[in-house]
Amino acid sequence: MQNNKKHPSALLNSKRFLPLFVTQFLSAINDNVYKQSVLILLVFQAATLADGALYSNLAAGLFILPFFLFSGMAGQLAEKTEKSKLIRLVKLCEIPIMVIGAASILTQQVWLMLATIFFMGLQSTFFGPLKYSILPQHVAPNELTKANGLVESGTFVAILLGTIFGTYFITQTVGPVVISIAALVLATLGYFSSRFIPVSEANEPNLHFTYNIFSSTKNVFKALNAQTESVGKSVLGISWFWLIGAIILTALPNYVKHVMGGDELVVTSALVVFSLSIAIGSLLCEKLSRSRIELGIVPFGAILITLFLYLLSQEPAIGTYITPSENLLTLKQVLNTGDMIWHFIWMAGIGIASGFYTVPLYALIQQRTEESSRSRVIAANNVLNALFMVGSAILSIITLSVLKWHISSLLLLLAGLNLLISIYIYTKVPEFFLRFIIYILAICMYRVRTKGEVNIPSEGAAVIVANHVSFVDWMFILAASPRPIRFMVFAPIYYSPALHWLFKMAKAIPINSEKTNPAAFKKAFDDVASALERGELVGIFPEGKLTSDGSIDMFRRGIERIIERSSVPVIPVHLGGLWGSMFSRKAKWQLPRLKYSLVSVTAGEPIAADNVTADNLREQVLALKALHSKDID
Repeated sequence: MQNNKKHPSALLNSKRFLPLFVTQFLSAINDNVYKQSVLILLVFQAATLADGALYSNLAAGLFILPFFLFSGMAGQLAEKTEKSKLIRLVKLCEIPIMVIGAASILTQQVWLMLATIFFMGLQSTFFGPLKYSILPQHVAPNELTKANGLVESGTFVAILLGTIFGTYFITQTVGPVVISIAALVLATLGYFSSRFIPVSEANEPNLHFTYNIFSSTKNVFKALNAQTESVGKSVLGISWFWLIGAIILTALPNYVKHVMGGDELVVTSALVVFSLSIAIGSLLCEKLSRSRIELGIVPFGAILITLFLYLLSQEPAIGTYITPSENLLTLKQVLNTGDMIWHFIWMAGIGIASGFYTVPLYALIQQRTEESSRSRVIAANNVLNALFMVGSAILSIITLSVLKWHISSLLLLLAGLNLLISIYIYTKVPEFFLRFIIYILAICMYRVRTKGEVNIPSEGAAVIVANHVSFVDWMFILAASPRPIRFMVFAPIYYSPALHWLFKMAKAIPINSEKTNPAAFKKAFDDVASALERGELVGIFPEGKLTSDGSIDMFRRGIERIIERSSVPVIPVHLGGLWGSMFSRKAKWQLPRLKYSLVSVTAGEPIAADNVTADNLREQVLALKALHSKDID
């Protein structure tokens, strides 16, 4: 929504973000270069297929195990310690770990490889809370989505590059030497880049640190439970994404072979498509959200994931009839087979939708989590992510090995489960679905220009007052706000059968005429006072009715009554461009013109409670209207 005039690469080139991005990128590459190389070596060293599967699962389990055991300690340590210093220490530990890793690859000692995998997981456990909790300290609130999009896209590109590099070179004659050198160089470069990460003060330096695994884990989940429900359900949503992603990545080789009938190069191509599409989706998310945390994109991403999982499960399984390996299709043959290209398109669709789904959730956790517990909440998120990834393995084993399902049936099950999980989350936190409706209306149907939205406080109580032009004014103001706003709505409209569900979802406050229903009138002001006391934003339209001619009518004195009871700042807002729309009293029943910025939302500077009068607020809104007219001219 915000007009960001900076070049898109401005954040990536900044000293406050680039060192962290490079450090994270190199870490992800190094993890996957080594893990992929080790997995291939373990499989080829195994005497039987069963031994190979055992080694692969053991390696995966050893990497995840530290997340269960030490995430609580990692979250506490990140909370009470200066973060850049701690990141340097964690990255410094990567160098001796990779020395052991290089020795394990050169000697091909299985126990040494598995030990290195465990230590890599341990290092990632302590790095995770740091890399995400440090972002809000160095990027502006309107840059959080972009920063998370860059981190997410960089991570999946690094995973792709590391996997391909490790797979290719470990199969070469000099592969072990090349992999060993690469691991050591990447670890050294990662430590070097970490030295440029700016100082990030501890969020809670006086936090009591415990070495007890169970107590520390309990502590991070206690911090998570203390957050708003939107944060808790965002953590659940991210963990669910990792379950889906883990199943898809694990099942990809079997899907390519038994559904697409493709060979090893087709498997690699499918991995490239899936990984790059997540990176693309993560970057597109920032564009679609217009440099803000736009929760309306999350349901959009969830719907697309369900749709593309369903479509992917419906593709014809020609590979079922191909058993000899020499009959498997090459990449060229797959691309020349007309219908086969749809497999890649649906994979790309899942990846892009995943970027839409996860990036706003990460940004929301960082923005809405209390600063004093941000690292612990991210640590709790890591524990749940690991738990859901274990769940993905169990689900795959039960469906594919025990029940003997076809891979397409598993994908269909995932589509259904994703729909159910999404409905559960959006039922518990209606804000997600509400923002989705607002996003479709206020952003997709119209071109909206906002100005002065930084004047709407990111925390603390305040009252938003605006001119009343149309029936959907509140949606456009919500679209411009960084946080939810509870609007006062005329009771007959609030309780109307067609709209009651929507206003209830938005937690609107119904108000009736004092003459018609004194008790309801008083309750409305009591509800407003309670909301402001809890630090919420409340929105009102002091004109008390829609404009009948496009002008701004006199403001009623109810706003003065609110401020007399709750001494909070008031933010004047002017809405322009809605008069004459299909939602105003001068309705023109035509589709919005998408080529032009038809609607403007202009927020003025906060007015202290001592200076609040109905007449003064009206003058402020009129001044914003004049400013809007000047901008148009």
